[in-house]
Amino acid sequence: MHFMSHGLFWGLLVVLFGLSIIAKAIFKIDIPVFRTILGLYLIFWGFKMVFGGFGVKTSDNSVIFGNYNIKGSKIKSEHNIVFSSGTIDLNDVDLSEGSVRTEIDVVFGSADIYLNPEIPAVVRVENVFSDTKMPGRSISFFGNSTYKTPSYVEGENFLKVSIDVVFGAVRIIE
Repeated sequence: MHFMSHGLFWGLLVVLFGLSIIAKAIFKIDIPVFRTILGLYLIFWGFKMVFGGFGVKTSDNSVIFGNYNIKGSKIKSEHNIVFSSGTIDLNDVDLSEGSVRTEIDVVFGSADIYLNPEIPAVVRVENVFSDTKMPGRSISFFGNSTYKTPSYVEGENFLKVSIDVVFGAVRIIE
């Protein structure tokens, strides 16, 4: 998903523009919002050209400027999606040897995270200038929330997912 076609990008642009108007009217500070955003976009575009638009995979669990797809059988303790989009499928996580923990960081990107409602899971989400959609609830801009799958039982093996989203978007899909 291209970040400029996302509603969060346009919403942040309008908020920044409004803050610059307030700063100019009250504090007499002139912040060139559009020139700054144009400069950041040109830097982003330059990185995409340098890296061929295919992204840079920095390790098995991190990607910058690309697409990231992972299945539950290859789940790591940490996943990083930066200036990228990704899909993390947690439908096949094996809990027979004990609880499984993973941390997912999405920075200036988007991610779709698939959960199997039959697998006991606890998902903790922290947002900063972001949008997260979970079954039955959503978080916009700032906030945190915890979601438990219907099969979660206290004291039994479960999947624990910690998600930190900064200037991004995450969808948790059952």
